[in-house]
Amino acid sequence: MDAAGNAASATVSNGEGCGEIVPGTGMMLNNMLGEDDVNPPGPHAWPLDQRLASMMSPTAIVGDDGSLLVCGSGGSKRIRTAVLQVVSNVLDFGLPLPAAIAAPRLHVEDDHVSFEAGLTPAAAETLAGLFARTTAWPGLNMFFGGVHTVQRAKDGRLSGFGDPRRDGVCLGGE
Repeated sequence: MDAAGNAASATVSNGEGCGEIVPGTGMMLNNMLGEDDVNPPGPHAWPLDQRLASMMSPTAIVGDDGSLLVCGSGGSKRIRTAVLQVVSNVLDFGLPLPAAIAAPRLHVEDDHVSFEAGLTPAAAETLAGLFARTTAWPGLNMFFGGVHTVQRAKDGRLSGFGDPRRDGVCLGGE
């Protein structure tokens, strides 16, 4: 986000890439066919001439007061849950960006819940009772994405925060 109010958001994932690198960029083309949440049959079963859905979710939320919250993340299947949890922490719980991003996250796939340290013992116990399989991570982990976020408050003040799970940084602002 810049001082003029221009903002951009990106989500990225290597997914099941095709192994081709765009010349001069170092970027791998990404076909996502191996992501079982968008292609359950697998990479070799996709019908020809059919567009593939994606879990990419660059996010920009404009408030009625002119505020702006812009988020992006890497993280494969965890992109959506990571972005949703950060947005909820800011909008629903009023957390400042650093706390909203660094708060413990959880992710559910089928009968498996994964969660980071920092949940209350009661919350961790409840989750363990709801799912057949649990993984309790000992701290923040890049498994849960990296939600890099910038915000323009209603008074025009800019702030941003890079997710420590992915060594994110913010330049300028607060």
